[in-house]
Amino acid sequence: MKHRRFIVGWKVRQIVLTVLGIVALTHARVVVAADKLPFHAKGMYVEGCSCSAPCTCQLTGIEPMCQGVNAIVLTGGQYKGVELAGAKIAFATAAGKWVRLYVDARDPKQHDAAVAFARAYAKDFGKIEDVEDAKVEVAGKDGRYTLTVNDGAIMSLTTEPVLGGDGKTPLVYSNIHDTLHPTIKQGKTVGGSYNDGGHAFQLKDSNAYFQDAFNTKGNL
Repeated sequence: MKHRRFIVGWKVRQIVLTVLGIVALTHARVVVAADKLPFHAKGMYVEGCSCSAPCTCQLTGIEPMCQGVNAIVLTGGQYKGVELAGAKIAFATAAGKWVRLYVDARDPKQHDAAVAFARAYAKDFGKIEDVEDAKVEVAGKDGRYTLTVNDGAIMSLTTEPVLGGDGKTPLVYSNIHDTLHPTIKQGKTVGGSYNDGGHAFQLKDSNAYFQDAFNTKGNL
């Protein structure tokens, strides 16, 4: 009889522990989900960095020697319930170490949403040192882009595409580790520079990535 009570008690204990484990796991998932917000974003992006092509940061993981600049021009979408069309975001980074963000928005409400969006997107590239309001301009198409921040005083970048085997279209990488633009195209830097916040570097004949048009949804 005692043996039977022991078995019953052991089974009850195992059931309780299992239920508690499920509750804890569910709570952990809710906490993780609460850290991110849903987004919808349409636009284009271009980046250039100091690595030889292809840079691993977007493909397999952060390259600790990588320094680069990046710009996103938003033509649609929402974050925190605010329309993002017209906002432009740029950032410079030493991958895994620091990030400096630059935001160009049409009004205070969009500015705050764009800053939150930029912080959420860029945080995996390193510690965010500063966020500044700036004039961000991107011109060009088909991988031939020119990026400037404050007319080039802070940041500049010129890129061209790297063509694939057909000699007509750029190399393409899909299913990469990037929520915003999971498909990117290969380019190269023609030239570039960054100088702000005590950081400075030059770019030439190195890796560049771009996406002429993305339209994505997810959580950041």
